Amino acid sequence: MSSLAEVIPISGWDTFYMIMGSASGALTGLMFVVMSLRRDIRIPTTTSNPARSFSTPTIVHFTVVLSLSAILSMPRHSRASLGIVVLLVGVGGLAYMAFVISNMRKIEIYTPDLEDKVWHFGLPPVAYLLVLAGGFWAWASPTTTLNLVGIAMVALLVCGIHNAWDSAIWMISYLARDHDPTSGDS
Repeated sequence: MSSLAEVIPISGWDTFYMIMGSASGALTGLMFVVMSLRRDIRIPTTTSNPARSFSTPTIVHFTVVLSLSAILSMPRHSRASLGIVVLLVGVGGLAYMAFVISNMRKIEIYTPDLEDKVWHFGLPPVAYLLVLAGGFWAWASPTTTLNLVGIAMVALLVCGIHNAWDSAIWMISYLARDHDPTSGDS
């Protein structure tokens, strides 16, 4: 068996991390633009905050992909450093999703439909479970770790893209209802 200090080569993963990091960085910036458009939306004051359950996790998922791309492309990772980093991200992601799901249950102005439950609250925890599993595999098979984390990164990026689009469409339709004189809400 190899030493825990053995350096894990990431050759072959460089382009993947470059693409994932660039995409998640660009999409994070676009989410900031979308959120700045949100300032025109008047949402009734309630005890819960829908943005915390819908928009903020999208930023977090993009940031996790960006961070993993940067950290995993750093040279000289050993089995131990790879395992520790990936385990921490997996545990942190699952803890964060538990917080998000708990917060979602308090939302009073919107009840998530099945699509929202799957994309916002179902698939991201599965991705973080893959990251966590990858962390455990780091000591036995770093290649398996990189594959599991790669799948999770793609899943988080795709969920983030879907959720960002979903949020933008919701904001547009909410603004249209808010400014439509025939809606009765003006």
